[in-house]
Amino acid sequence: MSATEITPLLGNSTSVKEVDLQNGLSAKTGEAEFSFSSVDRRRKFILVSMAFVNFCAVCSFSILAPFFPIEAGRKGASQTIVGMIFGVFELVIVISSPIFGNYISKIGCKFMYVSGIMVCGVCAILFGTLDMSPDGTIFIVMCFLCRSVEALGCSAFVTALWAILAYEFPDNVTTVMGMLETFSGLGMMVGPPIGGALYELGGYGLPFFILGSLVIVCGLLTAYAMPAIGEGSKLYEGSFFTLLKSPLVLVTFVNISVGSIALGFMEPTFAGHLSQFHLKTWLLGLMFLIAPAVYAITAPLWGYICDKKGYIRLMIAGGNIVAVFSWLIIGPAPFLPFVPDKLYINGIALVLMGLGLGCALIPTFKALLIGANSLGMENNLDTYGKCSGFFNSSFAFGAFLGPTIGGFLVDQLGFPWASCGIALLLGIGALLMLIYMCLVRKLPSLPENPVSMDTKTLNP
Repeated sequence: MSATEITPLLGNSTSVKEVDLQNGLSAKTGEAEFSFSSVDRRRKFILVSMAFVNFCAVCSFSILAPFFPIEAGRKGASQTIVGMIFGVFELVIVISSPIFGNYISKIGCKFMYVSGIMVCGVCAILFGTLDMSPDGTIFIVMCFLCRSVEALGCSAFVTALWAILAYEFPDNVTTVMGMLETFSGLGMMVGPPIGGALYELGGYGLPFFILGSLVIVCGLLTAYAMPAIGEGSKLYEGSFFTLLKSPLVLVTFVNISVGSIALGFMEPTFAGHLSQFHLKTWLLGLMFLIAPAVYAITAPLWGYICDKKGYIRLMIAGGNIVAVFSWLIIGPAPFLPFVPDKLYINGIALVLMGLGLGCALIPTFKALLIGANSLGMENNLDTYGKCSGFFNSSFAFGAFLGPTIGGFLVDQLGFPWASCGIALLLGIGALLMLIYMCLVRKLPSLPENPVSMDTKTLNP
């Protein structure tokens, strides 16, 4: 059957549809009206545990931002090396996520998820002991090793996480994804202040010891209480690179990457841009929180709209267009002399940035799933794993490039022209999606007989 912008992502067998209608689902679309109270206890536990794990894990990744560069400098690491220590985390995820996604059914979804969480927790604790390492080369090498292994753990558990969500909530993928992104955003926002406070309270190791231990506890509880996921699901004979045959997947890859580049660009460059306003430290930190806060607050809304209305491609293109305007006025662009370079303009730009990038990025995972369906890949855990690994790798690719090219562009061109470069990338992503919409009026065909997603049958 053909899929339009408002067609549900995943089809169901006739028996499943009948059950859905008996439970009060929409006869028109076949989709469930998602609400937390309506799901069974099993899925409630999965959703709550993932939200808590997401929050704690992201906190543990971000706590080092306020104090690690200072401590690393004392141990003989230059600012370039410190940047590389931060960047290697994303680089490892770029490489490893497709591998984990390709073999998720063979490794085991629950095992990959739990083991990834445990690795992240242990590495966080080990990172907290590096202040006792000898200065110089040994310290630097240990930092690279620890962050690389932690990135492997992150790659494993996040890849499994999105695959589990797609498997357990097939008709509400982006709604649930938006909910979890809220907790990720909260973790990213409160991680640095928590890290700074614990550092002041107990020194270098305390933030890592507390957050790492909390992540390990999450992993142990999940290992004990989480039910088996998709045991015995049929494997798809293909590889991660099969996804690249879909034009929709290729266009979505560009949009994921440019959105991630835009987010990563802010880290090394925005503080320097705001220095002209002579802000106090707390106000400077507040400015950094605006875009992530708007993203986190609105993510569930974008997910709901995507699942309810199905405007996947339109949301991706429209969100990037809004983000283009935010990047043109935050500089502001030299060719927009009527836009004043004022603090309130920067605040407005950050709000638009959070709105635009949230609207553009949240639907991308569902777009990848539809692209996979168009290639004949069935709606099973193996396909979800491949799409999850592709999504993580694409996002990490942009997160790695963003700070790298951001610093270079600002050094060479200055912040106003560099921000125009980011706007150009976002505009290219939006244009490619609009061209795809014009050339392909309907979304790719879905398989005629998709695998039933009645997980109670698989997991009695």
